[in-house]
Amino acid sequence: MDSSPSLKSSSSGGTSGSNSSGSINSSGSGSVGNGMRAGQPLSQYARHVTRRNNSMIDSDFDASDDGGSRKRPASGGGSGGGSGGGIVADTGGLQHRSRPAAEPVAPAGPLGSGPGGWPGDGAAIVAGRRRALARRRLLLGLLHFLQVLVLAILVILLLAAVGIPVSDNGVPPAADYSRMGFNWTTDPRSYLQPMNASFGSYNVLLDAHLHTTYSDGVLSPQQALEYSVANGYNAVIVTDHQTVAGALAAKAYADEHLQGKITVIPGMEYTCCRIHMNLIGINESVEVTPPSPSDEQLQAVIAQVHRMGGLVIVNHIPWSNATLLPWDVARLPGHPTREQLLAWGVDGFEVVNQNTFDLRSYQFVQANSGRLVALTGSDMHYPAASYAWTTINAPAMTAAAILGEIRARRTSFLLDASGTRPVQDPPYSTGYQRYAPWGLVGDYFYGYADRSRGQYSFQGTFCQDEVVSVHHAMVGWLFLWLLVSIVVLEILYWGCRWLLLALVARPVRRWWHKRRE
Repeated sequence: MDSSPSLKSSSSGGTSGSNSSGSINSSGSGSVGNGMRAGQPLSQYARHVTRRNNSMIDSDFDASDDGGSRKRPASGGGSGGGSGGGIVADTGGLQHRSRPAAEPVAPAGPLGSGPGGWPGDGAAIVAGRRRALARRRLLLGLLHFLQVLVLAILVILLLAAVGIPVSDNGVPPAADYSRMGFNWTTDPRSYLQPMNASFGSYNVLLDAHLHTTYSDGVLSPQQALEYSVANGYNAVIVTDHQTVAGALAAKAYADEHLQGKITVIPGMEYTCCRIHMNLIGINESVEVTPPSPSDEQLQAVIAQVHRMGGLVIVNHIPWSNATLLPWDVARLPGHPTREQLLAWGVDGFEVVNQNTFDLRSYQFVQANSGRLVALTGSDMHYPAASYAWTTINAPAMTAAAILGEIRARRTSFLLDASGTRPVQDPPYSTGYQRYAPWGLVGDYFYGYADRSRGQYSFQGTFCQDEVVSVHHAMVGWLFLWLLVSIVVLEILYWGCRWLLLALVARPVRRWWHKRRE
């Protein structure tokens, strides 16, 4: 007979014995304690528990040879729970079934491969946990990297969204020209000779083309006159775009403060998408026709200026006919030819503009000297070096006397291709320094595209259609380098963190624990 954890009588009048261990029903159902069925494979742990319980039960009961019932020694009256009394427990013919043979124990394998699903051994458990921890760390690292990448892209978009509009409209000028002064004196007569060697003596050094803050110049009328005096001029024709207001303001200042130093002749620069012309010797602004006027409209303007007692001088033809990219057309498309302009009645040509000598116009004037006059102009928008001075021998230093010599076409000029010295840089504007970082950010993003708007007409439009060309390869490289930078920074971060832990934190922790012991 085999022993079981405990016995429970199935007869109605029998006595039952109890034990603190698990139980096996003797009803013949064939079930083992703890709900395990006989013959069902047991795990290593379950078999260990079963063997331990069996050894405890066998120490309390004697096994019978015939496999029948077990009897307690009688020890007195009454029924007991197995500790005394001498009462024999009737088991009602309880037949104990022999314990099934132990199944072979499967060798330990990977996590979860042991018999009954129990882990094979501790090494497999540790290895599995390490693999799970490694996967978790890899996933967290990937999520962290994606978060940094998304954050970097959002920062770039924010910088572009703020920097580009500020660059277009919000940054004050870099230079503060209002604080500039010109305290030097240049005398070009001391080292230059007139272009026409037979010209003779002269008393007027004229700048026939300059701008003020009344249009797109940076100097006020007062400053423009001081600049002219410093660079050797004693007469100027102020020609702001589309208006004579700047010239009249300069004339009023010169008559009051610079009497005898400089003479101002009023004028304006007629500006459109076909031609730029100086209208000189007028005291009223001429209405500007559409951005691209017809030949008839241009002829009407010339005739109107003559009726007003003024002269018409065609400006900087080389600049006007220069090729403008990306359109591959002239800066001022449809510019009239010199022959057309002569037929329309213009009075002369600007043969030197800034440091450009227009040889073709000069030769054309020489070929038509009976009808055309040659003038020079600095076209000053920003204070810089001076290169040319128109020479005139006027009977008086008045606007009328100088205009009379121009009408008579008695002019020559001095030319210095190197330009005058000194040249002064303006101080930086405090407002520019405050907002320049945002403007520079906008300029940086503008570098990833070419935005060409063409020549401004000074009538609110442009002479060419706007062209925007995005450099897609540059944009792709931007994000690639951004990705590489983030990877490098992550490596540096985790490397420095590991070094900090290994070289500082852990030794300090060990020292602290040792000190506390």
